[in-house]
Amino acid sequence: NVPLPAYINQHIALVRFDPAIVDEKYVAYFLSSENPQRLFRASTDSGAKAGMSLQTVQLMLTALPPIAEQHAIASALSDVDALLEGLTRLIAKKLDLKQAAMQQLLTGQTRLPGFTGEWESKEAGRIGEFKGGSGFPQNSQGGHAEGIPFYKVSDMNNPGNEIFMSAAANEISNATRKRLGATLFARGTIIFAKVGAAIFLERKRILSRASCIDNNLVGFNVDTDLVDIRFAHYLLCHISLGALVSTTALPSLSGSILSRIVLSMPPLKEQAAIVETLCHIDAEIDALEARREKTVALKLAMMQELLTGRTRLV
Repeated sequence: NVPLPAYINQHIALVRFDPAIVDEKYVAYFLSSENPQRLFRASTDSGAKAGMSLQTVQLMLTALPPIAEQHAIASALSDVDALLEGLTRLIAKKLDLKQAAMQQLLTGQTRLPGFTGEWESKEAGRIGEFKGGSGFPQNSQGGHAEGIPFYKVSDMNNPGNEIFMSAAANEISNATRKRLGATLFARGTIIFAKVGAAIFLERKRILSRASCIDNNLVGFNVDTDLVDIRFAHYLLCHISLGALVSTTALPSLSGSILSRIVLSMPPLKEQAAIVETLCHIDAEIDALEARREKTVALKLAMMQELLTGRTRLV
């Protein structure tokens, strides 16, 4: 294919090479590798308009093997990029499949084999209790390995906390908990943001052990005689809590609003079957994402080896 002509603005630089000497893809991979990127960051002007001079690029020393080896390196890295793109597309398809499955299974539009009968609609306040978290003074924060996790909204970003909360930035002792008057939420409590812009991120998590949560979070402790915890979690993940916020200067969710959310539920056995189906899809997505992370790490390792001459292909 013949490249189409294009225009660039003043914020983009164009660099051309003699194709008999330099493979463009090779140079692109080289410039995106660790050492050049570190140099770029160190050379970037941090003024009102951050930028870099072309002289920085012109003076950069490039590890340049013969053209045949450049082609081979660029081809090898392009193959890894193609694999990453394929995994990204597959993950996107699986996520779409999960959303479709949730829409069908969590509303009763599609029933799993062996299940019939009507679903029952109940207000959330009838199947569990919503309770806000406790104040967490700055001078009580910073503790580790003291026994009781004390979660803040930011902890939802911690690796490993995608569904179950297990990694806490702060822990407190039971004596400190009593001194603060902090509520201890049971294992299995579903938590999410109740104040501020974090509500609109729609993050809902499950406590993996008894924990405290700060006053920007709310916990939903369900009656397990009526609802499966994971089923309740999937139901909440399928609901936009951002659409329920009070129209005040500071977005917030009140206990009364949350308690009036209407949830449709089948009997516990069907809930468990639906959870098993959705968990299976989640496991497939997790496996694909783990594979993608390993492939990214492999690409970085290959770039470090191939673009420095440590490992030769030709």
